Amino acid sequence: MPNRLPFWKPFGLLFAMGALGITSLVPILVPQLQRQIETLAAGKPLPPLPVLVAASLLQPLLLLALAVAGGVALAPRLRLRSHLAAWAADHPAETRPFAREVPIALGLALLTALLILAIDHFTLPVLGEAGRNLRITSGRTLGFTVMGVLYGGITEELLMRWGLATFLAWILYKIGGKPEEPPAAWMLATAVALAAVLFGAGHLPAVIAQGIPLSPPVVARILVLNALAGLAFGWLYVRRSLEAAMLSHAAVHVLWSAVALVA
Repeated sequence: MPNRLPFWKPFGLLFAMGALGITSLVPILVPQLQRQIETLAAGKPLPPLPVLVAASLLQPLLLLALAVAGGVALAPRLRLRSHLAAWAADHPAETRPFAREVPIALGLALLTALLILAIDHFTLPVLGEAGRNLRITSGRTLGFTVMGVLYGGITEELLMRWGLATFLAWILYKIGGKPEEPPAAWMLATAVALAAVLFGAGHLPAVIAQGIPLSPPVVARILVLNALAGLAFGWLYVRRSLEAAMLSHAAVHVLWSAVALVA
């Protein structure tokens, strides 16, 4: 990819994809809001449910817009790739076709899914009741799987890799890089690691929304398991492409749901 991309076409395409993922949250968001209304209303007038849903989606949409804009502006300067962004900008295809990235993305998805399942299984006794509620294979309905593919595989990768990891790498590059050279490996690795930790921390509010107390073992589990996944997807992003990270992330959710069917 060149050092700069035309902005609006890549931004529009990636933002639309991420927004699709955000809309997949609605089937889960509506019951949560209904429970909150029943708990908090106490006779006080509240906005209609559709208004509350729209307001709840506004923040992730704004964060998505910021992340996509940052990635479109900064990723090419760091030689980080998105096949879709390059296509939307009418630039020639990369010398390495996306098809060559598919096997490693799926292979890493399989390894990541199995590793996290193993850690999840062996840590369940430590977590007690919370462990049963947090088990990777629990509650994996078709709707939950679709949300994992769309929101996890697309939106979270745009937020955490294309947006956050790119921004962190750009800061490190501005501090210690040379304009005529690509960012050093340690810069990209540090950015990926920091984004992975924040990716893990970003899952804590969802646990709170389930009414699960954040004990130290629960927090450690959430951070470690999600950070491991974030490291895998981040490596794919900086070494292959954004789309490779998206594919791997989506495949992990599909694999977990497949295991849940036979478990």
